[in-house]
Amino acid sequence: MVTTQECLRYLQTGAVTKGDADISGKGVILAFLISAYVSFTAVLVAYVTGMLEDELLTTVDRRIMRIKSRKDKHPRIHETIQHIVLLLSDQQIVTGIAIMAAGFVGLRGGQMSVYHYQIVLYLSWLSSSVHLSALTLLRPFLNKHQGLRAWRLLGMIVLFFMLIVGLVPTVSYDWGTIYSPKADTSLPDAMQPTGWGIPAICFWGKTYGDGFNDDAPIGYLILIFSYVWKMGDLFVSPRNLYNRTIRGPLENFIAKTLSVFARRYMQDGNALWLWCFRGLLVIWIPLVAFMEAMASFSASLWLSALGLVFGTIQIVIPRYQNLAQTAAQESEWGFGQLVPLVLLVQPIGAISEHAWIRQGGTIESNISEPVRRQTTGSSTSDHGPESEPLVDDRDRHLITPRRLVEVLGQRQASYEMPAEIASRSAVFMNTVLSSRLFGSVIAILHITILGAACVILSFDAQSIGYERGQNWTYALIAIGVYASASWLAVLIFGPYSRLGRKPSQRRATLQHETHGLQKLPPSSS
Repeated sequence: MVTTQECLRYLQTGAVTKGDADISGKGVILAFLISAYVSFTAVLVAYVTGMLEDELLTTVDRRIMRIKSRKDKHPRIHETIQHIVLLLSDQQIVTGIAIMAAGFVGLRGGQMSVYHYQIVLYLSWLSSSVHLSALTLLRPFLNKHQGLRAWRLLGMIVLFFMLIVGLVPTVSYDWGTIYSPKADTSLPDAMQPTGWGIPAICFWGKTYGDGFNDDAPIGYLILIFSYVWKMGDLFVSPRNLYNRTIRGPLENFIAKTLSVFARRYMQDGNALWLWCFRGLLVIWIPLVAFMEAMASFSASLWLSALGLVFGTIQIVIPRYQNLAQTAAQESEWGFGQLVPLVLLVQPIGAISEHAWIRQGGTIESNISEPVRRQTTGSSTSDHGPESEPLVDDRDRHLITPRRLVEVLGQRQASYEMPAEIASRSAVFMNTVLSSRLFGSVIAILHITILGAACVILSFDAQSIGYERGQNWTYALIAIGVYASASWLAVLIFGPYSRLGRKPSQRRATLQHETHGLQKLPPSSS
Protein backbone atom coordinates (compact mmCIF):
# COMPACT_ATOMS: atom_id res chain seq x y z
CA MET A 1 0.00 0.00 0.00
CA VAL A 2 1.31 3.45 -0.92
CA THR A 3 1.69 5.85 2.02
CA THR A 4 0.67 9.51 2.06
CA GLN A 5 4.32 10.59 2.19
CA GLU A 6 5.09 8.56 -0.91
CA CYS A 7 2.11 10.08 -2.70
CA LEU A 8 3.33 13.59 -1.86
CA ARG A 9 6.76 12.73 -3.25
CA TYR A 10 5.25 11.25 -6.42
CA LEU A 11 3.19 14.40 -6.95
CA GLN A 12 6.40 16.44 -6.98
CA THR A 13 8.66 14.13 -8.98
CA GLY A 14 6.29 11.91 -10.95
CA ALA A 15 6.87 8.21 -11.60
CA VAL A 16 7.85 6.01 -14.52
CA THR A 17 4.86 4.24 -16.07
CA LYS A 18 5.16 0.47 -16.25
CA GLY A 19 3.45 -1.39 -19.06
CA ASP A 20 0.53 -3.75 -18.45
CA ALA A 21 -0.60 -5.56 -21.58
CA ASP A 22 -3.62 -7.09 -19.85
CA ILE A 23 -5.12 -3.61 -19.38
CA SER A 24 -3.86 -1.38 -22.17
CA GLY A 25 -2.42 -3.80 -24.69
CA LYS A 26 -3.30 -3.37 -28.36
CA GLY A 27 -5.53 -6.41 -28.45
CA VAL A 28 -7.55 -5.41 -25.39
CA ILE A 29 -8.20 -1.87 -26.59
CA LEU A 30 -8.91 -2.93 -30.17
CA ALA A 31 -11.43 -5.52 -28.99
CA PHE A 32 -13.30 -2.93 -26.94
CA LEU A 33 -13.23 -0.29 -29.67
CA ILE A 34 -14.29 -2.66 -32.45
CA SER A 35 -17.20 -4.00 -30.44
CA ALA A 36 -18.30 -0.51 -29.36
CA TYR A 37 -18.12 1.09 -32.80
CA VAL A 38 -19.78 -1.84 -34.57
CA SER A 39 -22.64 -1.75 -32.06
CA PHE A 40 -23.12 2.01 -32.48
CA THR A 41 -22.88 1.70 -36.27
CA ALA A 42 -25.60 -0.95 -36.23
CA VAL A 43 -27.90 1.37 -34.26
CA LEU A 44 -27.11 4.26 -36.60
CA VAL A 45 -27.76 2.15 -39.70
CA ALA A 46 -31.05 0.95 -38.23
CA TYR A 47 -32.11 4.57 -37.72
CA VAL A 48 -30.97 5.94 -41.08
CA THR A 49 -32.48 3.06 -43.06
CA GLY A 50 -35.68 2.91 -41.02
CA MET A 51 -35.04 -0.62 -39.75
CA LEU A 52 -36.69 0.07 -36.40
CA GLU A 53 -40.16 0.12 -34.89
CA ASP A 54 -42.39 3.08 -35.65
CA GLU A 55 -43.02 3.62 -31.94
CA LEU A 56 -39.37 4.63 -31.51
CA LEU A 57 -39.77 7.57 -33.90
CA THR A 58 -41.17 10.91 -32.84
CA THR A 59 -42.58 13.70 -34.97
CA VAL A 60 -39.11 15.27 -35.16
CA ASP A 61 -37.66 12.02 -36.50
CA ARG A 62 -40.40 11.64 -39.11
CA ARG A 63 -40.94 15.19 -40.30
CA ILE A 64 -37.60 16.90 -39.68
CA MET A 65 -35.11 14.04 -40.03
CA ARG A 66 -37.24 12.34 -42.72
CA ILE A 67 -36.96 8.89 -41.13
CA LYS A 68 -39.68 6.39 -41.90
CA SER A 69 -40.02 2.90 -40.47
CA ARG A 70 -39.42 0.27 -43.18
CA LYS A 71 -39.06 -2.79 -40.99
CA ASP A 72 -42.26 -4.37 -42.29
CA LYS A 73 -40.89 -4.27 -45.83
CA HIS A 74 -37.54 -5.78 -44.83
CA PRO A 75 -38.18 -7.93 -41.74
CA ARG A 76 -35.04 -10.05 -42.17
CA ILE A 77 -32.75 -7.03 -42.28
CA HIS A 78 -34.47 -5.53 -39.25
CA GLU A 79 -34.19 -8.82 -37.41
CA THR A 80 -30.49 -9.20 -38.22
CA ILE A 81 -29.61 -5.66 -37.11
CA GLN A 82 -31.52 -6.17 -33.88
CA HIS A 83 -29.68 -9.44 -33.30
CA ILE A 84 -26.31 -7.72 -33.85
CA VAL A 85 -27.13 -4.98 -31.37
CA LEU A 86 -28.44 -7.44 -28.78
CA LEU A 87 -25.34 -9.63 -28.88
CA LEU A 88 -22.81 -6.81 -28.85
CA SER A 89 -24.61 -4.82 -26.15
CA ASP A 90 -24.64 -7.89 -23.90
CA GLN A 91 -20.93 -8.30 -24.47
CA GLN A 92 -20.34 -4.62 -23.69
CA ILE A 93 -22.17 -4.63 -20.37
CA VAL A 94 -20.44 -7.80 -19.13
CA THR A 95 -16.93 -6.75 -20.14
CA GLY A 96 -17.51 -3.24 -18.79
CA ILE A 97 -18.40 -4.58 -15.34
CA ALA A 98 -15.51 -7.05 -15.43
CA ILE A 99 -12.79 -4.56 -16.32
CA MET A 100 -14.10 -1.97 -13.84
CA ALA A 101 -14.03 -4.60 -11.09
CA ALA A 102 -10.42 -5.41 -12.03
CA GLY A 103 -9.65 -1.70 -11.85
CA PHE A 104 -11.00 -1.45 -8.31
CA VAL A 105 -8.88 -4.40 -7.24
CA GLY A 106 -5.75 -2.79 -8.67
CA LEU A 107 -6.68 0.58 -7.18
CA ARG A 108 -7.13 -0.86 -3.72
CA GLY A 109 -3.82 -2.70 -3.88
CA GLY A 110 -1.95 0.46 -4.87
CA GLN A 111 -0.30 -1.15 -7.89
CA MET A 112 -2.38 0.53 -10.60
CA SER A 113 -1.04 3.75 -12.06
CA VAL A 114 -3.05 6.79 -13.09
CA TYR A 115 -2.51 5.82 -16.73
CA HIS A 116 -3.88 2.29 -16.40
CA TYR A 117 -6.77 3.38 -14.21
CA GLN A 118 -7.66 5.96 -16.87
CA ILE A 119 -7.75 3.19 -19.48
CA VAL A 120 -9.89 0.95 -17.28
CA LEU A 121 -12.32 3.72 -16.39
CA TYR A 122 -12.95 4.87 -19.94
CA LEU A 123 -13.17 1.38 -21.39
CA SER A 124 -16.06 0.93 -18.96
CA TRP A 125 -17.40 4.34 -20.00
CA LEU A 126 -17.38 3.15 -23.62
CA SER A 127 -19.26 0.01 -22.66
CA SER A 128 -21.84 2.06 -20.79
CA SER A 129 -22.35 4.56 -23.61
CA VAL A 130 -22.81 1.89 -26.28
CA HIS A 131 -25.15 -0.16 -24.12
CA LEU A 132 -27.39 2.85 -23.56
CA SER A 133 -27.75 3.42 -27.31
CA ALA A 134 -28.52 -0.26 -27.80
CA LEU A 135 -31.27 -0.13 -25.19
CA THR A 136 -32.98 2.64 -27.14
CA LEU A 137 -33.23 0.44 -30.22
CA LEU A 138 -34.16 -2.68 -28.25
CA ARG A 139 -36.91 -1.08 -26.17
CA PRO A 140 -39.87 -2.72 -27.97
CA PHE A 141 -38.20 -6.13 -27.81
CA LEU A 142 -37.27 -5.80 -24.13
CA ASN A 143 -40.76 -4.58 -23.22
CA LYS A 144 -42.11 -7.86 -24.58
CA HIS A 145 -39.46 -9.96 -22.82
CA GLN A 146 -39.35 -8.58 -19.31
CA GLY A 147 -37.01 -11.27 -18.03
CA LEU A 148 -34.33 -10.17 -20.48
CA ARG A 149 -35.01 -6.56 -19.59
CA ALA A 150 -34.67 -7.24 -15.87
CA TRP A 151 -31.16 -8.64 -15.95
CA ARG A 152 -29.99 -5.94 -18.36
CA LEU A 153 -31.32 -3.31 -15.98
CA LEU A 154 -29.43 -5.02 -13.18
CA GLY A 155 -26.24 -4.88 -15.23
CA MET A 156 -26.83 -1.21 -16.03
CA ILE A 157 -27.36 -0.34 -12.37
CA VAL A 158 -24.20 -2.19 -11.32
CA LEU A 159 -22.09 -0.49 -14.00
CA PHE A 160 -23.64 2.89 -13.18
CA PHE A 161 -22.60 2.76 -9.53
CA MET A 162 -19.19 1.43 -10.52
CA LEU A 163 -18.66 4.44 -12.78
CA ILE A 164 -19.94 6.87 -10.14
CA VAL A 165 -17.40 5.52 -7.67
CA GLY A 166 -14.73 5.11 -10.33
CA LEU A 167 -14.82 8.80 -11.27
CA VAL A 168 -13.86 9.87 -7.73
CA PRO A 169 -10.05 9.94 -8.27
CA THR A 170 -10.42 11.93 -11.51
CA VAL A 171 -11.96 14.98 -9.80
CA SER A 172 -8.52 16.13 -8.61
CA TYR A 173 -7.00 18.90 -10.71
CA ASP A 174 -3.66 17.05 -10.62
CA TRP A 175 -5.09 13.90 -12.21
CA GLY A 176 -3.52 12.88 -15.51
CA THR A 177 -0.82 15.54 -15.88
CA ILE A 178 2.37 14.68 -17.71
CA TYR A 179 4.99 16.84 -16.05
CA SER A 180 5.27 17.12 -12.28
CA PRO A 181 6.72 20.30 -10.69
CA LYS A 182 10.11 18.77 -9.80
CA ALA A 183 10.41 16.15 -12.53
CA ASP A 184 13.81 15.73 -14.19
CA THR A 185 12.98 16.58 -17.81
CA SER A 186 16.54 15.87 -18.97
CA LEU A 187 16.02 12.11 -18.82
CA PRO A 188 15.19 10.13 -21.97
CA ASP A 189 11.51 9.59 -22.69
CA ALA A 190 11.71 5.91 -21.74
CA MET A 191 12.87 6.87 -18.24
CA GLN A 192 10.99 10.16 -17.83
CA PRO A 193 8.84 10.27 -14.66
CA THR A 194 5.38 11.68 -15.36
CA GLY A 195 2.08 12.17 -13.61
CA TRP A 196 0.70 9.17 -15.49
CA GLY A 197 2.94 6.82 -13.51
CA ILE A 198 1.72 7.95 -10.07
CA PRO A 199 -0.29 5.28 -8.23
CA ALA A 200 -3.98 6.03 -8.76
CA ILE A 201 -4.74 5.38 -5.09
CA CYS A 202 -2.95 8.65 -4.28
CA PHE A 203 -5.94 10.54 -5.71
CA TRP A 204 -8.63 8.65 -3.86
CA GLY A 205 -10.55 11.42 -2.10
CA LYS A 206 -7.55 13.78 -2.08
CA THR A 207 -6.82 16.98 -4.00
CA TYR A 208 -3.63 18.09 -2.18
CA GLY A 209 -4.67 21.72 -2.04
CA ASP A 210 -4.96 22.16 -5.81
CA GLY A 211 -8.74 21.87 -5.79
CA PHE A 212 -11.19 20.05 -8.00
CA ASN A 213 -11.17 19.83 -11.74
CA ASP A 214 -13.86 22.21 -13.00
CA ASP A 215 -15.06 19.64 -15.52
CA ALA A 216 -15.66 16.93 -12.91
CA PRO A 217 -19.29 17.95 -12.22
CA ILE A 218 -20.01 17.79 -15.96
CA GLY A 219 -18.88 14.17 -16.08
CA TYR A 220 -21.16 13.26 -13.21
CA LEU A 221 -24.10 15.20 -14.66
CA ILE A 222 -23.73 13.53 -18.07
CA LEU A 223 -23.49 10.09 -16.50
CA ILE A 224 -26.48 10.54 -14.17
CA PHE A 225 -28.63 12.27 -16.78
CA SER A 226 -27.97 9.68 -19.48
CA TYR A 227 -28.72 6.75 -17.17
CA VAL A 228 -31.89 8.25 -15.73
CA TRP A 229 -33.02 9.18 -19.24
CA LYS A 230 -32.37 5.81 -20.87
CA MET A 231 -33.46 3.62 -17.97
CA GLY A 232 -36.67 5.60 -17.55
CA ASP A 233 -37.28 5.40 -21.29
CA LEU A 234 -37.53 1.61 -21.06
CA PHE A 235 -40.82 1.88 -19.18
CA VAL A 236 -44.11 3.48 -20.11
CA SER A 237 -44.83 4.79 -16.60
CA PRO A 238 -41.80 7.14 -16.32
CA ARG A 239 -42.49 8.52 -19.79
CA ASN A 240 -46.11 9.13 -18.92
CA LEU A 241 -45.07 10.74 -15.63
CA TYR A 242 -42.70 13.08 -17.46
CA ASN A 243 -45.36 14.02 -20.01
CA ARG A 244 -47.98 14.53 -17.32
CA THR A 245 -45.92 16.52 -14.81
CA ILE A 246 -43.35 18.42 -16.90
CA ARG A 247 -43.80 18.38 -20.64
CA GLY A 248 -47.60 18.61 -20.80
CA PRO A 249 -48.02 21.44 -18.26
CA LEU A 250 -45.18 23.41 -19.86
CA GLU A 251 -46.66 23.08 -23.35
CA ASN A 252 -50.08 24.07 -22.02
CA PHE A 253 -48.59 27.09 -20.24
CA ILE A 254 -46.83 28.21 -23.43
CA ALA A 255 -50.01 27.84 -25.47
CA LYS A 256 -52.00 29.69 -22.81
CA THR A 257 -49.65 32.68 -22.71
CA LEU A 258 -49.60 32.93 -26.50
CA SER A 259 -53.40 32.65 -26.64
CA VAL A 260 -53.81 35.80 -24.54
CA PHE A 261 -52.16 38.02 -27.15
CA ALA A 262 -53.53 36.07 -30.12
CA ARG A 263 -57.13 36.55 -28.97
CA ARG A 264 -56.62 40.22 -28.25
CA TYR A 265 -55.19 40.73 -31.72
CA MET A 266 -57.98 38.77 -33.39
CA GLN A 267 -60.55 40.83 -31.50
CA ASP A 268 -59.38 44.39 -32.21
CA GLY A 269 -56.63 44.01 -34.84
CA ASN A 270 -54.11 46.11 -32.89
CA ALA A 271 -50.62 45.37 -34.27
CA LEU A 272 -49.15 45.79 -30.78
CA TRP A 273 -50.73 42.50 -29.68
CA LEU A 274 -49.34 40.75 -32.76
CA TRP A 275 -45.81 41.92 -31.97
CA CYS A 276 -46.21 40.82 -28.35
CA PHE A 277 -47.29 37.44 -29.71
CA ARG A 278 -44.20 37.30 -31.93
CA GLY A 279 -41.97 38.32 -29.04
CA LEU A 280 -43.17 35.38 -26.98
CA LEU A 281 -42.55 33.09 -29.95
CA VAL A 282 -38.89 34.15 -29.91
CA ILE A 283 -38.63 32.79 -26.36
CA TRP A 284 -40.85 29.73 -26.56
CA ILE A 285 -40.10 28.18 -29.96
CA PRO A 286 -36.40 27.41 -29.21
CA LEU A 287 -37.44 25.86 -25.90
CA VAL A 288 -40.10 23.71 -27.56
CA ALA A 289 -37.59 22.71 -30.26
CA PHE A 290 -35.09 21.64 -27.60
CA MET A 291 -37.69 19.56 -25.76
CA GLU A 292 -38.89 17.86 -28.93
CA ALA A 293 -35.35 17.18 -30.12
CA MET A 294 -34.38 15.62 -26.78
CA ALA A 295 -37.38 13.28 -27.01
CA SER A 296 -36.38 12.06 -30.48
CA PHE A 297 -34.32 9.00 -31.39
CA SER A 298 -31.70 11.28 -32.93
CA ALA A 299 -30.94 12.68 -29.46
CA SER A 300 -30.08 9.18 -28.26
CA LEU A 301 -27.68 8.84 -31.17
CA TRP A 302 -26.02 12.13 -30.27
CA LEU A 303 -25.63 11.02 -26.66
CA SER A 304 -24.04 7.73 -27.66
CA ALA A 305 -21.82 9.23 -30.37
CA LEU A 306 -20.43 11.92 -28.10
CA GLY A 307 -19.84 9.44 -25.28
CA LEU A 308 -18.12 7.08 -27.70
CA VAL A 309 -15.77 9.69 -29.16
CA PHE A 310 -15.05 11.21 -25.75
CA GLY A 311 -14.19 7.81 -24.28
CA THR A 312 -11.99 6.97 -27.26
CA ILE A 313 -10.00 10.20 -26.85
CA GLN A 314 -9.53 9.54 -23.14
CA ILE A 315 -8.03 6.15 -24.02
CA VAL A 316 -6.03 6.75 -27.19
CA ILE A 317 -4.27 10.01 -26.24
CA PRO A 318 -2.90 8.82 -22.85
CA ARG A 319 -1.76 5.58 -24.47
CA TYR A 320 0.12 7.54 -27.13
CA GLN A 321 1.72 9.77 -24.48
CA ASN A 322 2.99 6.71 -22.58
CA LEU A 323 4.19 4.66 -25.55
CA ALA A 324 7.85 5.50 -24.92
CA GLN A 325 7.66 3.70 -21.57
CA THR A 326 5.06 1.02 -22.23
CA ALA A 327 5.48 0.06 -25.89
CA ALA A 328 7.78 -2.87 -25.16
CA GLN A 329 5.14 -4.63 -23.05
CA GLU A 330 1.88 -3.36 -24.56
CA SER A 331 2.61 -3.51 -28.29
CA GLU A 332 3.51 -7.19 -28.50
CA TRP A 333 0.89 -9.70 -29.60
CA GLY A 334 0.80 -12.13 -26.72
CA PHE A 335 -1.86 -14.34 -25.21
CA GLY A 336 -3.56 -11.45 -23.42
CA GLN A 337 -3.75 -9.50 -26.69
CA LEU A 338 -5.13 -12.23 -28.89
CA VAL A 339 -7.80 -13.64 -26.58
CA PRO A 340 -10.04 -10.51 -26.57
CA LEU A 341 -9.90 -10.33 -30.36
CA VAL A 342 -10.58 -14.04 -30.76
CA LEU A 343 -13.61 -13.71 -28.49
CA LEU A 344 -15.11 -11.33 -31.06
CA VAL A 345 -15.45 -14.31 -33.40
CA GLN A 346 -18.30 -15.72 -31.30
CA PRO A 347 -20.75 -12.83 -31.85
CA ILE A 348 -19.61 -12.52 -35.47
CA GLY A 349 -20.33 -16.21 -36.02
CA ALA A 350 -23.70 -16.00 -34.31
CA ILE A 351 -24.65 -12.95 -36.37
CA SER A 352 -23.57 -14.58 -39.63
CA GLU A 353 -25.49 -17.73 -38.79
CA HIS A 354 -28.58 -15.72 -37.96
CA ALA A 355 -28.36 -13.66 -41.16
CA TRP A 356 -27.95 -16.65 -43.48
CA ILE A 357 -30.55 -18.97 -42.03
CA ARG A 358 -33.54 -19.34 -44.30
CA GLN A 359 -36.86 -18.37 -42.86
CA GLY A 360 -38.25 -21.82 -43.52
CA GLY A 361 -35.25 -23.66 -42.08
CA THR A 362 -35.31 -25.85 -39.05
CA ILE A 363 -32.54 -23.99 -37.23
CA GLU A 364 -33.58 -20.77 -35.55
CA SER A 365 -31.67 -18.40 -33.35
CA ASN A 366 -32.85 -17.72 -29.86
CA ILE A 367 -34.16 -14.30 -30.83
CA SER A 368 -35.49 -14.78 -34.34
CA GLU A 369 -38.97 -16.01 -33.51
CA PRO A 370 -39.84 -13.34 -30.94
CA VAL A 371 -38.50 -10.65 -33.24
CA ARG A 372 -40.35 -12.10 -36.26
CA ARG A 373 -43.62 -11.92 -34.36
CA GLN A 374 -42.75 -8.35 -33.54
CA THR A 375 -41.79 -7.32 -37.08
CA THR A 376 -44.64 -9.01 -38.91
CA GLY A 377 -47.31 -7.59 -36.65
CA SER A 378 -48.42 -9.54 -33.63
CA SER A 379 -51.84 -9.64 -32.13
CA THR A 380 -52.84 -7.60 -29.13
CA SER A 381 -52.27 -10.53 -26.83
CA ASP A 382 -48.59 -10.62 -27.80
CA HIS A 383 -47.98 -7.20 -26.33
CA GLY A 384 -46.81 -7.06 -22.75
CA PRO A 385 -48.05 -4.59 -20.19
CA GLU A 386 -45.40 -2.10 -21.28
CA SER A 387 -46.54 -1.92 -24.91
CA GLU A 388 -47.42 1.46 -26.36
CA PRO A 389 -48.98 2.96 -29.48
CA LEU A 390 -46.86 2.64 -32.58
CA VAL A 391 -47.32 6.17 -33.84
CA ASP A 392 -47.19 9.55 -32.16
CA ASP A 393 -50.80 10.73 -32.12
CA ARG A 394 -49.80 14.26 -33.02
CA ASP A 395 -48.31 12.99 -36.26
CA ARG A 396 -51.68 11.71 -37.44
CA HIS A 397 -53.46 15.02 -36.96
CA LEU A 398 -50.96 17.64 -38.00
CA ILE A 399 -52.99 20.69 -38.87
CA THR A 400 -53.32 21.92 -42.41
CA PRO A 401 -51.40 25.13 -43.04
CA ARG A 402 -53.13 27.62 -40.75
CA ARG A 403 -51.46 30.52 -39.06
CA LEU A 404 -50.76 30.11 -35.37
CA VAL A 405 -52.34 33.40 -34.41
CA GLU A 406 -55.59 32.19 -36.01
CA VAL A 407 -55.43 28.85 -34.25
CA LEU A 408 -54.80 30.30 -30.80
CA GLY A 409 -56.85 33.46 -31.36
CA GLN A 410 -60.22 31.72 -31.50
CA ARG A 411 -62.35 30.91 -28.54
CA GLN A 412 -61.82 27.41 -27.23
CA ALA A 413 -65.49 26.56 -27.60
CA SER A 414 -65.42 27.33 -31.32
CA TYR A 415 -63.06 24.47 -32.12
CA GLU A 416 -64.41 21.42 -33.87
CA MET A 417 -61.52 18.98 -33.86
CA PRO A 418 -60.88 15.29 -33.27
CA ALA A 419 -60.79 14.22 -29.67
CA GLU A 420 -57.05 13.48 -29.84
CA ILE A 421 -56.14 17.16 -30.35
CA ALA A 422 -58.98 18.94 -28.59
CA SER A 423 -56.76 20.60 -25.97
CA ARG A 424 -55.10 23.94 -26.55
CA SER A 425 -51.58 22.57 -26.09
CA ALA A 426 -52.15 19.83 -28.69
CA VAL A 427 -53.42 22.37 -31.21
CA PHE A 428 -50.43 24.60 -30.52
CA MET A 429 -47.91 21.75 -30.81
CA ASN A 430 -49.39 20.37 -34.02
CA THR A 431 -49.23 23.77 -35.67
CA VAL A 432 -45.67 24.38 -34.50
CA LEU A 433 -44.41 20.95 -35.56
CA SER A 434 -45.76 21.39 -39.07
CA SER A 435 -43.94 24.69 -39.70
CA ARG A 436 -40.71 25.12 -41.63
CA LEU A 437 -39.41 27.61 -39.09
CA PHE A 438 -39.56 24.94 -36.40
CA GLY A 439 -37.56 22.63 -38.65
CA SER A 440 -34.97 25.37 -39.09
CA VAL A 441 -34.62 25.78 -35.32
CA ILE A 442 -34.12 22.01 -34.98
CA ALA A 443 -31.40 22.25 -37.64
CA ILE A 444 -29.74 25.07 -35.69
CA LEU A 445 -29.76 22.86 -32.59
CA HIS A 446 -28.07 19.97 -34.41
CA ILE A 447 -25.47 22.27 -35.97
CA THR A 448 -24.75 23.77 -32.55
CA ILE A 449 -24.30 20.33 -31.00
CA LEU A 450 -21.96 19.32 -33.81
CA GLY A 451 -19.92 22.51 -33.56
CA ALA A 452 -19.68 22.38 -29.77
CA ALA A 453 -18.70 18.71 -29.88
CA CYS A 454 -15.92 19.41 -32.39
CA VAL A 455 -14.53 22.28 -30.30
CA ILE A 456 -14.75 20.50 -26.94
CA LEU A 457 -13.41 17.18 -28.17
CA SER A 458 -10.58 18.88 -30.09
CA PHE A 459 -9.61 20.78 -26.96
CA ASP A 460 -9.69 17.54 -24.97
CA ALA A 461 -7.47 15.78 -27.48
CA GLN A 462 -4.90 18.58 -27.35
CA SER A 463 -5.00 19.30 -23.63
CA ILE A 464 -4.98 15.82 -22.05
CA GLY A 465 -1.95 15.68 -19.81
CA TYR A 466 -1.39 19.44 -19.91
CA GLU A 467 -4.50 21.45 -19.02
CA ARG A 468 -7.94 20.71 -17.61
CA GLY A 469 -11.11 22.45 -16.61
CA GLN A 470 -12.27 24.24 -19.77
CA ASN A 471 -15.11 22.08 -21.11
CA TRP A 472 -17.80 23.77 -19.06
CA THR A 473 -16.84 27.11 -20.62
CA TYR A 474 -17.30 25.78 -24.14
CA ALA A 475 -20.55 24.09 -23.11
CA LEU A 476 -21.95 27.40 -21.85
CA ILE A 477 -20.82 29.12 -25.05
CA ALA A 478 -22.63 26.46 -27.09
CA ILE A 479 -25.83 27.04 -25.12
CA GLY A 480 -25.50 30.77 -25.75
CA VAL A 481 -24.89 30.21 -29.46
CA TYR A 482 -28.00 28.05 -29.80
CA ALA A 483 -30.15 30.47 -27.84
CA SER A 484 -29.00 33.55 -29.75
CA ALA A 485 -29.09 31.88 -33.18
CA SER A 486 -32.55 30.40 -32.65
CA TRP A 487 -33.92 33.62 -31.18
CA LEU A 488 -32.55 35.56 -34.13
CA ALA A 489 -34.03 33.08 -36.61
CA VAL A 490 -37.48 33.26 -35.03
CA LEU A 491 -37.29 37.05 -34.76
CA ILE A 492 -36.32 37.54 -38.41
CA PHE A 493 -38.31 34.80 -40.11
CA GLY A 494 -41.19 34.51 -37.66
CA PRO A 495 -43.30 37.23 -39.33
CA TYR A 496 -43.00 35.32 -42.63
CA SER A 497 -43.78 31.92 -41.12
CA ARG A 498 -47.19 30.53 -40.26
CA LEU A 499 -46.10 30.82 -36.63
CA GLY A 500 -45.99 34.62 -36.64
CA ARG A 501 -47.68 35.72 -39.86
CA LYS A 502 -50.78 37.88 -39.87
CA PRO A 503 -54.06 36.07 -40.41
CA SER A 504 -55.65 36.36 -43.81
CA GLN A 505 -57.85 39.42 -44.29
CA ARG A 506 -60.95 37.31 -44.75
CA ARG A 507 -60.39 35.36 -41.53
CA ALA A 508 -59.63 38.54 -39.60
CA THR A 509 -62.83 40.17 -40.89
CA LEU A 510 -64.91 37.15 -39.96
CA GLN A 511 -63.35 37.10 -36.51
CA HIS A 512 -64.11 40.80 -35.94
CA GLU A 513 -67.70 40.35 -37.13
CA THR A 514 -68.18 37.34 -34.87
CA HIS A 515 -66.77 39.24 -31.93
CA GLY A 516 -69.03 42.20 -32.71
CA LEU A 517 -72.14 40.04 -32.85
CA GLN A 518 -71.27 38.55 -29.49
CA LYS A 519 -71.21 42.06 -27.99
CA LEU A 520 -74.64 43.11 -29.37
CA PRO A 521 -77.32 43.42 -26.66
CA PRO A 522 -80.31 41.11 -26.99
CA SER A 523 -83.22 42.66 -28.93
CA SER A 524 -86.31 43.62 -26.95
CA SER A 525 -89.55 41.97 -27.89
